[in-house]
Amino acid sequence: MARRRIILHADIDAFFAAVEQLRDPRLRGRPVIVGSGVIASCSYEARRYGLRAGMSLAEARRRCPRAVILAGHAATYRCFAERVFEVCRELAPAVDAYLDDAYLDLAGAERLYPDAAGAGHLLRERVRARTGLAVTVGIGTSRMIARLASRAAKPDGLAEVPPGAEDAFLRGRPLSDLPGVGPRTAELFESIGLETIADLRAVGARALIRLLGEPGRILHQRACGRDSRPVAPREIPRSISRETSFDAAATDPGAIDAMLAYLLERASRTARGLGLVARTVSVHVDPAGGRRQEASSTMPLPSALDSVLVAAARELLRRVHTRRIGLRRLGVALSGLGLAGGEQLDFLTSAGREREARLTSGLDRVRDRFGHGALVGGRSLILLDRLRRDRYGFVLRTPSLTK
Repeated sequence: MARRRIILHADIDAFFAAVEQLRDPRLRGRPVIVGSGVIASCSYEARRYGLRAGMSLAEARRRCPRAVILAGHAATYRCFAERVFEVCRELAPAVDAYLDDAYLDLAGAERLYPDAAGAGHLLRERVRARTGLAVTVGIGTSRMIARLASRAAKPDGLAEVPPGAEDAFLRGRPLSDLPGVGPRTAELFESIGLETIADLRAVGARALIRLLGEPGRILHQRACGRDSRPVAPREIPRSISRETSFDAAATDPGAIDAMLAYLLERASRTARGLGLVARTVSVHVDPAGGRRQEASSTMPLPSALDSVLVAAARELLRRVHTRRIGLRRLGVALSGLGLAGGEQLDFLTSAGREREARLTSGLDRVRDRFGHGALVGGRSLILLDRLRRDRYGFVLRTPSLTK
């Protein structure tokens, strides 16, 4: 008989804003926003006014004039997140950590934690003692159930869905809670009268596949509570992304191009540090007053060289930014990641690529020792007069980390 899995989902409450309230006690109990241009994170005091991640700061100020708005700093949040994940790794044999949450599989630790809720309480207590942060914990027999349980318990709570209770827990939940149902998909379902997970089940897998393609099959499986994804540290991430928002809508083509190049530099350096190359480059933009536009391109040969990735990203930017309208947000992502060293070389360009790779490796070593901000070159030089810089590089308005 197969053993039932016990999965914990630990989610740091209002992460960026909570860190800022810890660093400055005067902010506690006040509505705090982290971000510029748009909200990256906001405290629960701010959420009472209807504020949420992704909302423009102009709208946030209108709804909550008392809000304290901070630009934030990714390096600080990264340090806090790692302390939280250290606690998770102490408790569970297998941990899959993200930016502000983690999944823990208690398999093999049943004797230590015969009561899963007890393990969840211990995790929350240790995190608060070591970091001061509140963590909400959900417990279930799969990643999805654990995640939905933590969402139901927010903020600063703990919820468990016992084995056998998954169906009753899922049926009445809104479709927007189901992983993979974003705002546009939710609008589509609402337009055809689907509101709950039970409604989606009733439609059936075939109809959903006709409507959405292969994602429809996955959504139907999730609506039925089927999720067998394992919890394991991912040596190769699904993607590496970097993005930023702008104080005012960016209209200068030179500055936009410089920021695009800088974001790709940061993403490609992360890939090289992990010994990875990317086959696919993606770019997304949020125009002022418009919907997000995005495009991806798969390259013939995988690479982690700045020049190759930046060239691909520039072509994508030309495809998604076709109107003379300012940008509120700009982001890039590398995916199709694999281990470096096994890629096929182009005979006509391999010599030049090898020279560039050696130069890039030398620059990486300097930055590893003195910080990314120690060297600024190429088109990124334009940003020197526009953005504050520290040893980590330019201080971006919306902190972004590897996914």
